[in-house]
Amino acid sequence: MSHVYVLTNQHRQFLSKSNEWIDGREANRLFRTEHKDVAINQMFEANTRNVSLRIELLQCALNPKAQPLVPEDALGEPLAAAAGEPEIEPGAPEEMPPGQTPEVNPEPAPEVSPEPAPEVDPEPAPEVTPDEPPEIDPGQSQAGAARSVV
Repeated sequence: MSHVYVLTNQHRQFLSKSNEWIDGREANRLFRTEHKDVAINQMFEANTRNVSLRIELLQCALNPKAQPLVPEDALGEPLAAAAGEPEIEPGAPEEMPPGQTPEVNPEPAPEVSPEPAPEVDPEPAPEVTPDEPPEIDPGQSQAGAARSVV
C-alpha cells in the first residue's frame, strides 16, 4: 500500500475518523482508506449529512508510520485561527433566495367563529336476538346424533 484516499471539502477541511471536519494537520485523526470505492461511499454519506459541502477525494502518499502525507497546498488555515471569523455562523438561519423577502408585518389571520354542530336525533338500536342452536332429542344416542349432523 503506497497511498490512501482522504476526503476534503471546499473549506480545505478534512474528514476525521469520527466524521468531523478538521484542519488536516493531525494525520493520525484523518479518515483514510486504501480503497477508492470505500472513500466514495464515505463521501456520499458525508454529503447526505450536509448537502452544501463540495467533497473531493484526495490521494495521499504514506509516511513511514503509514499515515497520510497531506500536501501543504491542500491544507487550509488552522481551525483555531479561522474560528474567529466563520464563513457562516453556526445556528444562522438559511439564506432566502433573491427576489423573495419575508413579510415584515404579516397580516393576522381573520377570526372565524366555529359553526355549531348540527343536531341529529340518534336512531334507536335494532333489536338483536341471538340464534339458538337446534335442540337435540335426548332419546337419540350419541352415534345417532353424530350421523344426523354429518
